[in-house]
Amino acid sequence: MPDTSVQGTVPLTLEEAFDIYVNKMNTWWPRQGVFPYSFAPSTTQPRYIRFEPKIGGRYYETFADDTEYVIGHITDWRPPKFITYTWSDPNWKSETHIQISFTPIESGTKVVCEQDGFASAGVPELIPYYQIGNKQTLAGFFAHCQAVFELQEKGLNFS
Repeated sequence: MPDTSVQGTVPLTLEEAFDIYVNKMNTWWPRQGVFPYSFAPSTTQPRYIRFEPKIGGRYYETFADDTEYVIGHITDWRPPKFITYTWSDPNWKSETHIQISFTPIESGTKVVCEQDGFASAGVPELIPYYQIGNKQTLAGFFAHCQAVFELQEKGLNFS
């Protein structure tokens, strides 16, 4: 059983949902809120968060001063159904693992996000925070997918 698990559905095809998660993360990733996820040093601002979409590809953030922080790496890459990647904090003993699965359903796509490895990272006390934080993060993804769907339904363009 994973340490955290969040799931929901989006009214988009499997391919569209996967593409938005992997290739358009920068448009929906929360940088404000209860848990503003950015590794930006206090001397700069976050600019991009993205994946290099391949096995071993970096999951990283680029800051306004052009420095980068590698959050993790892709360990399993099976588009458009599955991506697993690591998530690490510089203060942890080791990394955690995030697995995102995309399953087609009648109304669109079911998305499941599971994160595991907090005990081996030496931070099991963070599990409840990450459960809440992952809900906040995926809420941004789900809302973005819903907006894309509504734009498509109205015949409006979105890139």
